[in-house]
Amino acid sequence: MIPNVLQVLSAAVKEKRCVAIRYHGQSNIRVIEPHAIYTAENGEIVVDGYQTRGYSSSGRLPPFWRPFRLKKINAVSLLRESFQTRTGEGFDPSHERYRNRFLAMIDTRRAPFVLPLAAGAEEMGPHLPGNPHRR
Repeated sequence: MIPNVLQVLSAAVKEKRCVAIRYHGQSNIRVIEPHAIYTAENGEIVVDGYQTRGYSSSGRLPPFWRPFRLKKINAVSLLRESFQTRTGEGFDPSHERYRNRFLAMIDTRRAPFVLPLAAGAEEMGPHLPGNPHRR
C-alpha cells in the first residue's frame, strides 16, 4: 500500500468526496464513493465503496458496491465531486463487519447543517469584548 492511501481515503469519507483509484496493478481507473474503512477479520484494511464508473475486472457495469483492499490500491486521487450517503442502495453503518473495527465511516446520524448568514452580515461568530486593558 502506498503511504497516503489511508489518509486520502479517510478524508474522502469524512468529506463525502469521490476518489479515483487504480487497483491491483491495473492501469484503468475506477471512481468510487468511499463509505467505510475498516479492518477485516483477516486483518486487512478494506474500504467499502460504491463504484459509480470506470473499469471492472469482472466486466460488471457500474454502479455497484465493492470492497477494495487498501494494499491493492496503487494510486488514489481525491476528486472535487461529492456524493450522498447510499443508504437506499444498501449502505448500513450498523453492519456487523464494522463493529469495533472501523477506521472511518460516513456519519449518517447527522444531516449537514449550515447556519444561514443574516442579510448584510459579513462575518459570523460571537462578538468579542473590547480591549480589557483599556480604561
